[in-house]
Amino acid sequence: MLTQKSIGIAFVTALALCASGAASATIYNINGVTWDSSSGFDLKIQALDLRETPIAKMGDVLTGYGKIGSINSTDQTTFCPSCELTFTFSYTVSNVSGQQVVLDNGTLNFYVGAPGGFDEANPPTASLGTPWLTLTGHANPFTGFATVGELYSTVVGPLSQPREGSSGHGLLDATGGPAQFAVDTNSQVDGADFFLSSGFSFDPFSKCPTVTTNLDSVCSYPIVGTGTLSGKSAIVPEPGEIGLLGLGLGALALLIRRRRKETEE
Repeated sequence: MLTQKSIGIAFVTALALCASGAASATIYNINGVTWDSSSGFDLKIQALDLRETPIAKMGDVLTGYGKIGSINSTDQTTFCPSCELTFTFSYTVSNVSGQQVVLDNGTLNFYVGAPGGFDEANPPTASLGTPWLTLTGHANPFTGFATVGELYSTVVGPLSQPREGSSGHGLLDATGGPAQFAVDTNSQVDGADFFLSSGFSFDPFSKCPTVTTNLDSVCSYPIVGTGTLSGKSAIVPEPGEIGLLGLGLGALALLIRRRRKETEE
């Protein structure tokens, strides 16, 4: 005869299958972009070839683009062996106070494209791929700034020609794209998904005699820098482990049915 104890054991076994499935599902592959969420660096996304427009006053729009150089400290040959991951972004200056700049209305879009499709000297190539992830700015106070915004920048030297040591910090939420479900974890301050840190300085493209306003030209992006997004990957069961859970729960159902028949007899 089946006992409450045997049913309990079956139920615990089913839950164990579920837990083991969730724990082992560590590798993400989303449209060719691959990373291991069990990495001690998870989740760290670092930019390469980042370029942006200059800003000087309230209302100016900061626009930029670039390519992702590493995910969890692995280079493109590992995280995107048959593709490349590029991005574009924009923010609007909402406050300027001395060397401090606050920006809002932030959007950061990632694209998966063919290897070699991105050309740093040709800004439009940063958005030629398939949309992969959209991040939007997350407003929250930042220490040392009186005004609340989404991105906080401290500039060394003239605002439009920042020198080495200039930096930016801000929060972002995952709001769209195929990769959203994998990074929408609310793991950062105030429930944001990513913390952004950047460094930048004025270094125009050598073939540009002046800074222009044509966003299709590299001459409009005289500021270069680096950027790091820090977040956390979601851990979800793989289809195989979900199937094992289904088998465990099915066995539990059969045990309960059998017990009922024995009781009726």
